[in-house]
Amino acid sequence: MFAALEKQIQEEMVSQSIPGFSMAIVRGREVVYANGFGVTNKEEGGVPVTANTLFRIGSLSKPLTATAIMRLVDLGKLNIDVPIQSYVPFFTLQDAAAAQTITLRMLLSHTAGLPDGTDMVGSRDLDALEQYIKQDVPQLTLIAPPGLIFSYSNHGYNIAGYVAEYVTKTYFPDLMQEILFKPLGMLRTFYDPLMAMTFPLALGHERTKSSEVVVRPFYDNAANYPSWFAMSTAVDYAKFLLLHLQAGRIDDQPILTASAIDEMQTSQVSRYNLQQLGCGLSFITERYKGIQTIRHGGAIGTYTSFMLAAPEQDLAIVTMSSQDYGIDLAYDILDQLLETESSQEILPKKTPNRSKWKSYTGHYLGNLNGLAEIFADGHHLKIRLNGTELMLHAFDENLYFTQNADGEPDMTVGFVIDEEEETPFIVLNGQTCKRMDSEQLMQPRINVSSFEGLYSNGAMSFGLTVKGDQLILLDEDQEYYCQPLFGHFFYTNEQGLLEVREIERQRTLIIQGSWSFEAVESSKVQR
Repeated sequence: MFAALEKQIQEEMVSQSIPGFSMAIVRGREVVYANGFGVTNKEEGGVPVTANTLFRIGSLSKPLTATAIMRLVDLGKLNIDVPIQSYVPFFTLQDAAAAQTITLRMLLSHTAGLPDGTDMVGSRDLDALEQYIKQDVPQLTLIAPPGLIFSYSNHGYNIAGYVAEYVTKTYFPDLMQEILFKPLGMLRTFYDPLMAMTFPLALGHERTKSSEVVVRPFYDNAANYPSWFAMSTAVDYAKFLLLHLQAGRIDDQPILTASAIDEMQTSQVSRYNLQQLGCGLSFITERYKGIQTIRHGGAIGTYTSFMLAAPEQDLAIVTMSSQDYGIDLAYDILDQLLETESSQEILPKKTPNRSKWKSYTGHYLGNLNGLAEIFADGHHLKIRLNGTELMLHAFDENLYFTQNADGEPDMTVGFVIDEEEETPFIVLNGQTCKRMDSEQLMQPRINVSSFEGLYSNGAMSFGLTVKGDQLILLDEDQEYYCQPLFGHFFYTNEQGLLEVREIERQRTLIIQGSWSFEAVESSKVQR
C-alpha cells in the first residue's frame, strides 16, 4: 500500500504545486509509517522534507493545549466546570456578567460564545499572553450566550492557555514542555521560532502565476501560542496521537487518565448534522461511514495540517504541508486501511412541526455561509442561501436537510432554540449563522470601485479588483467572484463572508467576520 501511497502523493504534489509535505500513520501501539516529500524551501532549493521536518501546525495546537489542561485537571490543579474567574479574578469581557459564567469546558469545546480571529503578528515577549488577557480580551463582544452553541474561537483557547499559565505560575511554552512535550518525547515541538530554526523547518510559500515564493517575514505572536502557533513534526504529533489511542498511556506509562481521554473524545455540543457532528474538548467528533472519528485541522498562512483518528479501530493519521494539501489524503488512507464502504443513507420520514416555522423564519448571516433566508412556502419550509432557493425536509424536531439532484442529503440546517420567541441562530452545515434585523438588509449596495487595492495584516495579503462592475477577490494566484449581499457585505464560495469598511479612517477588508486586513496601497491591483 505504501508504495502506491507515495506515488499518489508525489503526483499530487506536482499537479498541485505543493512545496513540502510530511505525514505519519499510527496503528495500535506504533507508528507504522512516517515520511516526508518535497523540500523546505523552493526558492533556494532547500533540503528534503522528512517526517522530522518542522511545520507550523496552526490549530493542531488546540488539542495539545486541551490535553495539557486535562493533565492539570488530573493533577487536581484545575476543574473544567467552575468559572475561570475563580482562577483568574481579573478575567472579563465587554459583557462582564457573562464572563462570570464561562468555564474551561466551554472554552475547550468552543461553546463560550466568543468570536474567532486574533492577530497573526504581535509581541514575542512571553508576557504577551497576559497583556492580551488584560488589554484585548476585555474588549471582546460575545456572539452568543455562553453554553448555547458551538462557535469556533482562537480567543477561547488563548484564554484557556492563560488560565493554565496563571495557575501554575509558569509561562505557557515552558509549561507545555514540562507537562506534555517532554513526557511524550516530542523533542521537536516548539512555539519559539528561534528554537524551530535550529532544525529543518519547512517554510510557507505563496503561489504566483509563475512560481512559489517564500512567505516573509516568519510571523510570530506569543499571545496566540495556545490556539494556533505551535510548530511540530509528523513524528512528534504521531506520539501525541498514540497517547489518545492508548487511553492516556505511552510505553505503558500513564500520562493522562483514561477518563480524561474519554472526556476529550466525547461530544460536548451538537452541531446539528446528520453524521452526529459535534465537538469534544478540542477534537471535532463525527461519524464517518459508520465509524466514530475525531479530527482537527490547522491552517496558518499557507500551511495546512490535519489529524484524523478512529479510536475504536486504533488508527490515526496526521498530515503537515506548506500549502493546502493533506485533508482528502487522510480520508483516502482511512478508507483504504479500514476498508470503508459508501452506502446511501436511508433517512427516516419525519412530519415537520409546522407550528415552529414562524419562529424559524427570517434572515441569518454566517461568517462561512453568507446570507440565508428561512421562509415558509405553503406547506413547505425553504431556505434561500445567497440567492439559491432549496427545499428543507425535516429530520427531527429542530433539524432539517436539503437534497441534491440524486435525492441524497446535502445541506443541514439546525434551529437553535432558547427562550426567545424567534430562533436566534441557525446552524448551517455545522456553522453558526445569527439572525439579522430587517433594517440591516435595507442598507444600499456600495460603489465597489473605491475598494480596489492590496490589503494586508502584516503576514498575509489579499487583493480586491473590479472587472466591469464585479468585485473580485485575489488570493495568491486565484480570483474569486464576490457576490454582493447588502451594503458593504459580499460572499465568496472560497473565503465566506467579506466586508469592506472604514475603521478609524482606514479602509479594511474583513474576512469571515474575524480577520482584518488594512489597505496598504490605493493603486489598482494589476490584473
